[in-house]
Amino acid sequence: MGDVIPLNSRKGTAREQLLAMVQHQAQVQGKSVAQYLRELQTQVERTGGGRSVPQPVPSRVPREKYTYLTTREVDLLFEQITDLRDCALFGTMYYFGLRASEVGLLLREYVNFRTRRIYIPRLKGGVPGEKVMTADCRRLLQRYLQSRRDGLLYLFPSRNTRPISRKRIDALFRHYATHAGLPPHKRHSHCLRHSIATHLIDAGQSLEYVQDHLGHRSIQSTGVYAKISDARRERVAAHIELAREVAKIKTKRVRGGG
Repeated sequence: MGDVIPLNSRKGTAREQLLAMVQHQAQVQGKSVAQYLRELQTQVERTGGGRSVPQPVPSRVPREKYTYLTTREVDLLFEQITDLRDCALFGTMYYFGLRASEVGLLLREYVNFRTRRIYIPRLKGGVPGEKVMTADCRRLLQRYLQSRRDGLLYLFPSRNTRPISRKRIDALFRHYATHAGLPPHKRHSHCLRHSIATHLIDAGQSLEYVQDHLGHRSIQSTGVYAKISDARRERVAAHIELAREVAKIKTKRVRGGG
């Protein structure tokens, strides 16, 4: 590039002074302005001021916030679970939309087979309360508890007699989900909470019921599941087709557009 010969002129705006300097340096070095600028750019990129030129950071593909399993994927998952405790664990998480951090709060005394109810504690500001167990859920928990030979208070204890940890639950779920061939973005246990919410809406349950079932304080938190429920969309579309309040556009002898 050669040495930079200082330019004595200080007239004009900063832009005009810079342009004059470039023209002056190109003339001194016997080059065109375009050639001088290309060589200057090459030198800057090569040296980088002693640092490497920063590369653009690839944008991350955001994971879907409300990822849920289809009923078929739930079946595939539980086909991989042969351990009775793990089957009861993930079955309870699915039936009652439990977070992994809430499972350790469950005690054996919370399960009442006589009244067919189970007390569900909640975290993150959720509303705790008693929920009715379905027949499948009762049979699963009965079989599991009858197999227990310990006197521990926790419904799902770990091998060190403490409540099972969130870390262990996530590891177990990832193991079973991988063997079930579930997509990588569905291999986290929170999918079960989103799954039961979506499946209940698919089954025709109201948003108010799902709100109560998940322990949501605001129905706005529940409304997101209605937006991803294909079955609900189909029901709404069928209802609209029959609704007298919605105009029906009839095609008589309409000419083709052009």
